[in-house]
Amino acid sequence: EKHLSFLSSWVDDLAAEQHKFQYYTRSLTRGGDRRDKRRARPDPKDLAEGWASADAPKRMESLLISNQIRTYCDQVDKFAGAGFSKLFLAGGLHKEGKASS
Repeated sequence: EKHLSFLSSWVDDLAAEQHKFQYYTRSLTRGGDRRDKRRARPDPKDLAEGWASADAPKRMESLLISNQIRTYCDQVDKFAGAGFSKLFLAGGLHKEGKASS
């Protein structure tokens, strides 16, 4: 049960990291429109603004979170995998028993 709560927490963290990347790509797209306008009439203030927004979010955090999620999934599979196999087998036998009656 603890593994599932930790897994849920890490998935939330990964979703937050993905949101950061989506926001960054949207800001780059919007920045491209602004850059086109700046090329028509360059302004020093606009050029400084372009340098400030050029920092991309770090991918390492997302990679570490993904690895932690994989670890928890492996642990849950290890502990619950045999139980699920037995459950599906029992369910299949139960359906087969009803069909032959």
